[in-house]
Amino acid sequence: MAAIHCIQALRFPSGTHVFFPNGDQNRYNIINKKQRGFLVFASADKNSVKEIYIKSKVETLLDSVKWDDKGLAVGIAQNIDTGAILMQGFVNRDALATTVSSKKATFFSRSRSALWTKGETSKNFINVHDIYLDCDRDSIIYLGKPDGPTCHTGSETCYYTSVSDLLENEEVDENK
Repeated sequence: MAAIHCIQALRFPSGTHVFFPNGDQNRYNIINKKQRGFLVFASADKNSVKEIYIKSKVETLLDSVKWDDKGLAVGIAQNIDTGAILMQGFVNRDALATTVSSKKATFFSRSRSALWTKGETSKNFINVHDIYLDCDRDSIIYLGKPDGPTCHTGSETCYYTSVSDLLENEEVDENK
């Protein structure tokens, strides 16, 4: 027999009618003024309780980020082994939530207005080990391990162009 774990109990005033399903889609139990005014949400599965708890914590995290007026924050991917900054993109609530759950660096494409996971085309995913927020909570670092080159040019990182080299030389090796 599975144990039932109480998640939350809600108390309703005695005059309140509350409807909730009773297994059959056409039948509902009703809490009316003659019955006690408590509704208890319960689960027989410990994993469900943990999942609800984690979703609640993720929502709190998402609410704490200072999203810009378009609902975005800067997202930076950094190599956990070398410390190299791999790439920068933009993140919205869904991208951050997807990254938390999938452990794959996910961003929001402003040009396509859609989520994209780094590596979905190239198979060079960035496997996220941890996520950091800056002190202002408006910038996010995905600390992870890339499966291969991060840049679409084939470079390990998108940051291979030195400004000093650009200023000193007319020609610069664009793929160090």
